Amino acid sequence: MSSTSPKILLRRLGLRPRKAWGQNFLLHPHQAQRIVAALDLSGTETVVEIGPGLGALTVFLARAAGKVVALERDPALAQFLKTELFPDNPQVQILEQDALAFDFQECSRHAEKPLAVAGNLPYQITSPLLFKLMEGKAALSRAVLMMQQEVGDRLLSPPGTKDYGVLSVLIQYHFALERLFSLGPGNFYPPPQVDSVVLRLRPRAPVPAARDEALLSRVVKAAFAHRRKTLNNTLVHQAPAFGLTPEDLRQIFLTLQIDPGRRGETLGVDQFVELTNAIGVSSKQ
Repeated sequence: MSSTSPKILLRRLGLRPRKAWGQNFLLHPHQAQRIVAALDLSGTETVVEIGPGLGALTVFLARAAGKVVALERDPALAQFLKTELFPDNPQVQILEQDALAFDFQECSRHAEKPLAVAGNLPYQITSPLLFKLMEGKAALSRAVLMMQQEVGDRLLSPPGTKDYGVLSVLIQYHFALERLFSLGPGNFYPPPQVDSVVLRLRPRAPVPAARDEALLSRVVKAAFAHRRKTLNNTLVHQAPAFGLTPEDLRQIFLTLQIDPGRRGETLGVDQFVELTNAIGVSSKQ
């Protein structure tokens, strides 16, 4: 890649960063290299890159991976990547596409192996994209993702903390997470108003496992629907939505030795799984 700065390159292309799309371009090649190194690629994998932008990360992925599928929703940036940065490189496929509409499972089937995923996630789509990765985790081998520090804190939060919530429970159920390093605003153009963090995610086979992962998601969301309310005032009151009576649900809490006077934020991932499995069994009786 050219050493031209993102600011100068965008000016040459007649473009401005789109704030609404969370466009903040990585300035320093060595930071991109750190992200690629964290993927620990063998040279044969297919890597899906989310939001390649001006290709700061893409050029290093292309050297380390078997194939790169880069998802860029900005038509002008996609055109730049296709015609100027990777005009004759069959190893790099540029798709003008929103990552939220991408079929990770189909891409994995085509590659005949699980995918690696990398990218700097725009704040606006971070949560929905993480939920999409959870749904498609069977198609993934690992992901190294950059995101706003506050979102990273939420993903890593333990029970009983203010950042612990629906996203924390579900991401920790589906993936083993590791904080790698942080990047200040000065690493980007334009500089964002917040710090960023890079996390590594690896799909895991949870023990205990939820028999119905869709039900797990419903139970967790119900428990956090009113954060300051107790489980008695959230889940028990919503018992009919799970095909149970309030008394059925209170009996489940008693059997699992969970005090319904606790708040949802105090339950660990394993407790949510056990609660979900018990609700699933009881609702079918």
